[in-house]
Formats: sequence, structure tokens, C-alpha cells
Amino acid sequence: MKITKLIYTLAIPAILTVSCKKFLDVKPKGVIIAETIQDYQAVLNSETVLNPFGLNTPIVFPTDDINDATFSLQSQTSPKGNIYFWTAYINNSSIRPDLWADLYSQIANLNVVTEGVLSATDGTEKQKKQLYAEAMVAKTFNYLHLLSFFAPAYNPANANVDYGVPYITSTDVSNSVPARGSLKSCYDQLIQDLVGAVQDLPENNINNTRVTKNAAYGMLARIYMCMGDYNNADKYTDLVLNSGKALIIDYNDYSGAQLPATNSSPEELWVRYANNSSFRYADELLAKYDLNTDLRIKFLSIKKADGTYNYGLQSYNPNRGITYAEIYLNKAECLARAGKIGEALDIVNNTIRKNRIESTAYTALTATNTESTIQLVLAERRRELAFKGLRWIDMKRLDQEGRMPAVKRIAKDGITVLTTLEPKSKAYTFQIPLMVQSFNPNMPLNQR
Repeated sequence: MKITKLIYTLAIPAILTVSCKKFLDVKPKGVIIAETIQDYQAVLNSETVLNPFGLNTPIVFPTDDINDATFSLQSQTSPKGNIYFWTAYINNSSIRPDLWADLYSQIANLNVVTEGVLSATDGTEKQKKQLYAEAMVAKTFNYLHLLSFFAPAYNPANANVDYGVPYITSTDVSNSVPARGSLKSCYDQLIQDLVGAVQDLPENNINNTRVTKNAAYGMLARIYMCMGDYNNADKYTDLVLNSGKALIIDYNDYSGAQLPATNSSPEELWVRYANNSSFRYADELLAKYDLNTDLRIKFLSIKKADGTYNYGLQSYNPNRGITYAEIYLNKAECLARAGKIGEALDIVNNTIRKNRIESTAYTALTATNTESTIQLVLAERRRELAFKGLRWIDMKRLDQEGRMPAVKRIAKDGITVLTTLEPKSKAYTFQIPLMVQSFNPNMPLNQR
């Protein structure tokens, strides 16, 4: 079975959107020829690579951040609605598989770089190795989101027998589709890729959509958080924070003004975009904010006529890559889990909340023991990172620890429960798409 059958023949053609004329020469088999450093730079700068999620921002729809009464269980066919209701199949028929095809398309684009850049016709060895390393890190981001949707949450007790997703390194359409390795092997591979890339990455890059050492360390911290390996997560979080580059801006300084654009904000570590959509806050999430004093509500939401709030402004496209706030909150959570209550609270209060709450209304949060501190940190993480693309990954890891309550989808009447995502539910894992199954009949399926 050919690689193109895995990704519905979309990955290689997707790169044609890159705006570099030399890059548009195509081999007879459909593999694009890239030759120069500029060609490979064009891949890393392309809109399709910077926005890997497709048209619908699907990473938001399964989360408990959102409430969307426009969806109905009756005659539900839209991918967004299927994700929202945790339906087994994101697509109800054997058509282009949303999310799966989008992410594998970007992996294929990045494989163009990793396969060819070390043989580029110009550039120094240092330049070639840097671009190779950047592409490797960018691929791990896509693979982690694929795992979050199409593989179970990481549990060390089961990771050797649970399935991951196919790991593709080639653009050769004549190659067979790799088997679904174990979940552990997938995570081990991503860690290996990131560790191997770090030595060739720069401290600074041309903009914050391009990879740096801190971006790789941030990805390593995120992956170890997913694995529940908080010692290693703490290690890589510290490497980011000790670089001296981590910054959280004070929203109080922007009274009467807009927040900095995502691609120029100093608190964005590594930028990945999705379509700038608007989402209604779930009541349970909204209740976690002080609506009168929390500047995240003031700057990032719109109050509707019916009293509900929508996240998302046309003037602000949120970063769904890695923020320095995520890194600080990783550190706070690792400290809390280690019983270092005062240090964890210092980050939550003095690094995050002082910069997010109106100065005249700010008061420090307190906790008295390890568990209450963990809960406090997780609540702040929820507020700060809402709709940023990380919540589904967090939900899956927290569910493994028994920290996720049932999540309910409520009808328009505000009362009727349409469906529920129960703790430890198999609905936390979506099924391998029907199109992929049709071309790969021997591929193991997920338990649903």
C-alpha cells in the first residue's frame, strides 16, 4: 500500500501552494523538486505549514472550553459537529479525512525538507542542518496532534500495546505505508527527533513562526507532560525559563489599546495559526473567571446580547503553537506535584495573574496542601490557555489521572443533555478515518 493512500493523495500536492517558482518543478512521480536553501525556506514559511489544521480549527471542538448549541445529534454530518459530540468517525463517509489529511499533508511538506535540504545546491552546512532541524521539530507538533485525536492517551502501563499513528519520513509515493507502531514507540520517536534537532537550532530566528532551541525544549516539555513524566517535563521547562527569553506581558499596560499581534508578541514562544474563528465559552469555563476584573475576558472575548461570551476577535489571531505562559504553567504544575507549594503559587500569582487581572482588583490566590495547589494551578492553566489548542491534549492526560469530570453537551434550552463524555471513555480517541481504512484494510483500528 502506498504512502499516498494513507493520506488520501493530498500531502505532496499540498506543497504546491509554496510561493517559490523554482520549487514548482515536479518529477514524473509527483514528487516536487527543491534545490536551493531558498526553496526549503519557502516550505518552512508557507501558509500551509504555519496553519496545519485545515479550515475548521478542529482542535477546539472536542474540548470542554466550548459550548455550541448550533449542533444537533439529529442528522449530524459535519466534521466539526462529529468532533464536538465525540462521534467515532470525524467524517461519516469515505471522503477526504479532515484533520488526519491536514496534518499528514504538512508532515509530507516537511519531509520534503528533511529528505532534501542536506543536499541543497547552495548554502552552508550550518544552514542546511538548521533547516533540517527546524523541519524535524515542526513535524513533532503535527504528530502530537495526530496522536491526541487518533491514539489513546499515554498510559505507561499500556503504552507498549496501545497503537500510535503511522510515522512517515519519505516523500516517495512508491513506499509502503508504515505500520501503526506502539504508542510508546511513537512518543520515543518524537523525543528522539527533538533531542537530535536541538544542537543545530539557533537561539533566535527570523520570526516566531520559525523554530529555535526554546521551541524544541518547549515541545519536549509538552510531550513529557502528555506522558505524565513530570520530572522530564520540569527539566525541559527549566531550559526554556533559564534562557532568559520567557516573558509574560502585562495586560494592564494595554488599557485602551490592542494586545500585540501574535507574530510580534514577546510572550509567544513558537507560533502556529488556525483559522480565526469565534467560539462560545462553555458555562463551566466562564464561571472560572471573574468577569469584571479578568483582563483575558476583556481583551479576548465579546459579550453577546444574550449574556453569553464568545472567544475570538477579528483583530487577534491566537497562537495555537507554544506560549511562554504554557511553559510557566508547566513549571507551576511540576512544582505543585512535587509539593513545592510556595514556588508554584509564586508563578501563578506573580507571573500570570498579576499580568492578567486589573491591578486595582488583584489579590493572590492561596492553597494549603499539595492537592489544592495542583487544582489551583490547573484552574489557572484552564483560564490562561483556553482555546489555544492545548486543552484536548490536557483533557486526555488529566483523564488518565482521574482529574477529568464528565463533560456534557447541552441543547439550546440550556438544560437537556445531548451526550456526555464520561471519565475514561473510549470516546477520547477518534477512529481511524474510513478513507484510510479503505486503502489500508490491515491497519489496526482503535477500540471504540
